[in-house]
Amino acid sequence: MDRRNLERIVLIILALLNVFLLSVVLSDTAEARRSAKETVASVTALLEDSGISVADGAITLQSAPAPCALARDVQRESEKVQKLIGAYTPEDLGGNIILYQGEQGKALLRGSGELDVLLSSSAVPLRRGAARTAQRALRQIGVTALPASEEGRNMDFYCTLEGIPVYNAVLHFEFSESSLVILTGTRLFDSVTKSARSTGMDSVSALLRFVEIVRSEGFICSRLDDVQPGYLLSPTRSGEAELIPVWRIETDAGPLMIDADSGQVESRFT
Repeated sequence: MDRRNLERIVLIILALLNVFLLSVVLSDTAEARRSAKETVASVTALLEDSGISVADGAITLQSAPAPCALARDVQRESEKVQKLIGAYTPEDLGGNIILYQGEQGKALLRGSGELDVLLSSSAVPLRRGAARTAQRALRQIGVTALPASEEGRNMDFYCTLEGIPVYNAVLHFEFSESSLVILTGTRLFDSVTKSARSTGMDSVSALLRFVEIVRSEGFICSRLDDVQPGYLLSPTRSGEAELIPVWRIETDAGPLMIDADSGQVESRFT
């Protein structure tokens, strides 16, 4: 057999192998989709048997986020503060509390994660509405957040980590007619150490726990609207904290928060 024919045979074998591998991948993907669909249908049926209707698209298969450890980084903190209040003079008040007196305002930051910022009218002018101005201020200081609520010129945002909301780390914005005046609330520390992987319950396990809570602990609702992963901020000591993975289950009776590790109902959120 000459070399040309041998190369042709090798190419044919490789092509057939690629077709076979592709068919295996497609088969596995189709099987995974069927399995996911069956799981969602089973959980939906269980909820409906418990008298709870399920909104379209409310249930998806998701993993819990990984736990994280946070630590205060005063250097990075001071850089962010400067972007809001300009050149500043820091004052250590003791107890891991620092007061920053700046050209365009002052900021009090605590080791618990709480902050109080008072701004001059020129620091963050109101442009294109309160929501966009608040988001601009968040970008300015390198904080990622999601809208939580809005009332007139006042707005609340959940701090986020990699797009996942931290439900008890809320920043509150207050505006005058022309500018951002007050920023208060609880922030996330800048130094983040993430666990290698999550060991908490997935969304389906969280819903099974939810059914158990409904049946045994007297939580009354008639409709499930959404299930989303999140975190709760738990200070461990001054300047340090943990992010605890949770599942937030939205119902017509209000939200219910379940610890993704212990399955306990949490109340440490807004």
